[in-house]
Amino acid sequence: MSLIGITFMTKHQHTFLKFEAVLAHCEARVPEGSLFAAMDYGREMEFFDANNKLSVSGEILAELILPTT
Repeated sequence: MSLIGITFMTKHQHTFLKFEAVLAHCEARVPEGSLFAAMDYGREMEFFDANNKLSVSGEILAELILPTT
């Protein structure tokens, strides 16, 4: 949805964007380069919980990674 060049994201889109940003961060730090290894790394670093949701640390990391408007 956009209005005069301004794009609005739904809560779901914003949550997914944050998840993807943290997962990409983790993927860049594992030698295997696989998503499974990235998720394992993210859990080990406590960015993701046991249900694969962003933890508080993951939320903070996402806010640091993603550009603000």
